[in-house]
Amino acid sequence: MILDAFADDLQSMPGLHFTVFAGFATLAALALFVLIWRNLRRARLVEDTPTARIRSAPQGYVELEGRASELPDTPVVAPLTGTRCVWYRFRIQEEEDDAHGSGWSTLESGVSEAPFAFSDGSGDCVVDPRGAEVIAAVREVWRGNARWPDPARRRSRFGAGRYRYTEERILPGSCYLLGWFETETPASGPVGGETAALLRRWKSDPAGLVRRWDGNGDGRIDADEWERAREAARRHVLRDRARRSAAPARNRVRRPDAATGLPYILAARPQQVLGRRYRLRAAGSLIGAVLAAAVLAWMLAARF
Repeated sequence: MILDAFADDLQSMPGLHFTVFAGFATLAALALFVLIWRNLRRARLVEDTPTARIRSAPQGYVELEGRASELPDTPVVAPLTGTRCVWYRFRIQEEEDDAHGSGWSTLESGVSEAPFAFSDGSGDCVVDPRGAEVIAAVREVWRGNARWPDPARRRSRFGAGRYRYTEERILPGSCYLLGWFETETPASGPVGGETAALLRRWKSDPAGLVRRWDGNGDGRIDADEWERAREAARRHVLRDRARRSAAPARNRVRRPDAATGLPYILAARPQQVLGRRYRLRAAGSLIGAVLAAAVLAWMLAARF
């Protein structure tokens, strides 16, 4: 009876309204099909990418499993609970009532961008979490009456209050990475680039530049004098690079360049659990896509 009544409503509905409803169903089906592909692709990458060791990892896209920890000079503290961690994401929402009922509006939100250390027993690296797709180990949701919660107070998911707080964290411990691995040396980069940067710094002080390189005393730098300054800058860069080359290299994991189309995944979950998680998401998206497509087909059949 309900479906028959809805079918009658569809037949009498103005064309614009029907187009809007059909458009929503179409967009939902398309979005869910995209999510199927996205989650299956991630599951395949997690399951099929060989796990590398930092000591022998190639430069480029790699999978690493090990332990995360804080960098000595970069402490990370989750803002809502005051918990020491290596990464956090938080959100503060306020409950609002209107003619259509109650809802939540976001007042504050943020995500940690501080780097943290990672080790797998064979070596160490620094992880830049910016732009990562993060699956945290801890997710807390609770309510209260102050815009910013008191970290010392007990947190209850079922408490009362007009504000809702959500905080996700990755604590020091087991960690999974799928991202871009690169080894940086203090003397890396083109000599020409460093030389040009040094010359720009010299040119920012015109009086000092003239005082140092105006050999004929005419108050300006001619072509020959500028060439001598350029050669001196190059020698200065080479000496500085030789000095810096004695410093140890640093390994880093970051987000792949956008042109690669590769995801950057940071998770406090083991590889097997992560692969199953993405496959379950793909299965859920498939069910939703089939339902959305069925609804759209039924609407078109009822209308025409």
